[in-house]
Amino acid sequence: MRRKRVGVIVSVLVVLLLSIGCTQHYLAGFNPQSHFDYPNSNVIPIGRAVGEASITKIFDFPFPTADLEEEAIKNALKQKGGDILVNYVKFYDRTSILFIHTLTIRVEGTAAKMEIGKQKLN
Repeated sequence: MRRKRVGVIVSVLVVLLLSIGCTQHYLAGFNPQSHFDYPNSNVIPIGRAVGEASITKIFDFPFPTADLEEEAIKNALKQKGGDILVNYVKFYDRTSILFIHTLTIRVEGTAAKMEIGKQKLN
């Protein structure tokens, strides 16, 4: 009987420790475009795209990097088959559970195709 009680108490403590955590959401900024658009090119919107990329570390807080942001942009462009992400918003989500920390970068914007234009420039 006593072992049962100890088992229940340990189980409750484990569940409480694993459920302790928080997530913080940050608006990181608005960007007009993800890549350089060539002069005299036609940028044709395809549709709304959302992409994410994450990194997890133990005992250390991960920081946003250009590679992680580029991965999120590539994931968004894969959805629609676009070349460039236009008017996109970048978000950071930080989740911490005990000593495990995760950073997720999420981008939301308009995927577009880019074609080299043939019009005459004046």
